Amino acid sequence: MPGEAAAASVDHAAGQAAAGPVPGAEGQRVFAHGVDAYARILARIAGAKERIELRAFVWRDDDTGRAVARALLEAADRGVRIDIHKDRVAASYEYHGGTRQSLFHKRIGIDQRLQTWFLDRAYATGGSLVQQPSPEAAALLTHPNIRIEHAQKRFDHAKVWVFDEEAVILGGMGIGDEHCHEWVDFMVELEGRAVVSRLRARLEEREAFSPERPFDFLCHSRAVHGTGTCPMLGQRLALIGSARESLDIAMAYLGDARFTEALLAAITRGVRVSLITSSRADVMGNINRATCNVLRARAARPELLQIYLHPRVVHAKAIVIDGRVCDVGSANFTPLSHGVYDEVNVFVNDPAFARKVQEALRARAEEAVTPSGRIATAKTVLLVERAVVAYMARRARKARR
Repeated sequence: MPGEAAAASVDHAAGQAAAGPVPGAEGQRVFAHGVDAYARILARIAGAKERIELRAFVWRDDDTGRAVARALLEAADRGVRIDIHKDRVAASYEYHGGTRQSLFHKRIGIDQRLQTWFLDRAYATGGSLVQQPSPEAAALLTHPNIRIEHAQKRFDHAKVWVFDEEAVILGGMGIGDEHCHEWVDFMVELEGRAVVSRLRARLEEREAFSPERPFDFLCHSRAVHGTGTCPMLGQRLALIGSARESLDIAMAYLGDARFTEALLAAITRGVRVSLITSSRADVMGNINRATCNVLRARAARPELLQIYLHPRVVHAKAIVIDGRVCDVGSANFTPLSHGVYDEVNVFVNDPAFARKVQEALRARAEEAVTPSGRIATAKTVLLVERAVVAYMARRARKARR
């Protein structure tokens, strides 16, 4: 995978003297372009000595998906133990987008065929759903050093890589060509055994989230938290509520009224809010645009709200608060991300780190369009999108029981 196209990334290695490491971590990087993120992931796989663990939502059977699979197979051949947690829920999105080929889910169930049909009709896409065999997937599934969970609908939306218990890479990027080459997204790398230890403690809820720490993890786990509970929701809303000067946000999917109200409250108390989202998202785009219209219509001080519609798909979930605190990961501003899906975000309380993310957001804003009037929505599709979100939430809660 080409790692030379590093100009689009915001990389700690390029600005280490100015930024310095995040306190409590031995090193850090922010990747604002998939090419650089996957060059780093492949380098980490190549350097792994004992163990790799990853959680994946989307994993497409395309050049990027196969490159990652081959790298993992090479690591396993040299004795590295690999644990892969792949969610079947994402198969509908794999059939709908990109090459329409899923790396692991080659047998399409009736429910996912229907979901893909609705997605294709709603967003005027289409093509064959015939799945081609994957030699890479077959090899992964039969390798003695690789353990894969891929058959269950786990509702796990997290994107997390752990290497030798010494480094974590996480963020919003799925495994596929669109994520690598086209979409606007972030991944973050933190190094050090203390980082991995803290992540595992947070995933198991053995230790509470602390915004006083230099870094921490915001987590929701269906296995740990009770039905209808999501501590991550209150924690993220509290972070937004703590803003006094600015909120710089790139968000793939909107629609949770609790976050809409939190942004409106921030504007009311004098906080400048900058929101970057897709001009045309891959899915749920009408909910995004309708939410932007609500924000613009209800903002008490409209001059403090700036909305940017990016021509590329914005798949990022990143917030910078007062130029000091960052929240980056897999969780959107949607009901599905708070109480339905498993999610993992990284929280960093460090101005130098925040500045790197903020610089990337501002670069994306310069590429975007600022709408002047009401943003057009397709009302029928909007109703379908809201119905889909409600259906998925009900199905996930039923699966939990």
